[in-house]
Amino acid sequence: MKFTDQINLSGYLKNIGIKGSPSAALYREKLYVIYNGAGNDGLYFLTYDGKDWSGPTRLEGIVGNVGVAENSSPSAIVARDLLYVFYNGAGNDGTYYITYDGNEVKGPVSIKGLIGGMGFQKSTSPSATVYGDPYLFWVGSGDDGIYYSILDHNTWTGGTRVNAYASGVGIAGGTSPFAIEYMADFYLFYNGRGNDGTFYTVLTNQGWQPPVGIKGQIGEMGFRGNTSPTACLSGGTYQLLVFYAGSGQDGIYVTSYDGVGSKAWAKQVHVTCPNGVPGILDGTSPCAVTYKQTPYLFWNGSGNDGIYMTTVEV
Repeated sequence: MKFTDQINLSGYLKNIGIKGSPSAALYREKLYVIYNGAGNDGLYFLTYDGKDWSGPTRLEGIVGNVGVAENSSPSAIVARDLLYVFYNGAGNDGTYYITYDGNEVKGPVSIKGLIGGMGFQKSTSPSATVYGDPYLFWVGSGDDGIYYSILDHNTWTGGTRVNAYASGVGIAGGTSPFAIEYMADFYLFYNGRGNDGTFYTVLTNQGWQPPVGIKGQIGEMGFRGNTSPTACLSGGTYQLLVFYAGSGQDGIYVTSYDGVGSKAWAKQVHVTCPNGVPGILDGTSPCAVTYKQTPYLFWNGSGNDGIYMTTVEV
């Protein structure tokens, strides 16, 4: 797997200061990168139209009362022609979201206020994705596993514990899940509670399936503490790419799953760019998204010097 040169986005835009991990989503032909500001001053976003970068824009200047919990990062998705940005509240009082329709930002809306009981484990982040409807995942405040809620029409469902349907799903403390649709099924990835690599469970028309460890299929695999996996589609080859911060504090790794051909996971590959090996800040996670059939990878630089990016050569 080949990657393009790693680029610090600060070379294109000024005043990018990030705390935690970035998130990204494609909305109306533009790529949005959302992150928590380094000054604890709320969320910011950058946009990319395939040629030029714009921003950063501070959301606090558009919509007020957006406070993000310590050691937590946002999660962005697009559903029903709206850009959703989810984040764990600074008051540790559940997950909130704001929406953008191309003209107006609305919110914040408290999920807890809509579904009742909801809490999250400290130092974790929400993870949102779309599988027909928007899904929101979080780690329960009682350290009792992964929960999710679905936006069914205009109503969020009550929190459902994944372990109630797929026993044995144990997520490492201080880490967060990541979900993605692939081959008409729904894959939920998480770093294992036994620090034994990344696992996944698949939601099919038969329900949640028993968890599977990737390490058991590819051999060598580990993750850095307090980090989380991310995934995206490869583009033209239609493979599923899973990225994670390596346990040896030596950068980012990737494995891929071929659901079309071999139905197998490939050995992990160290993400290496022609101009060097990417270094990721300790305790932060990479973010992957497919834009115009090209996988983009974003991360917080190991020197705490901004958001970096590379793409997979297709």
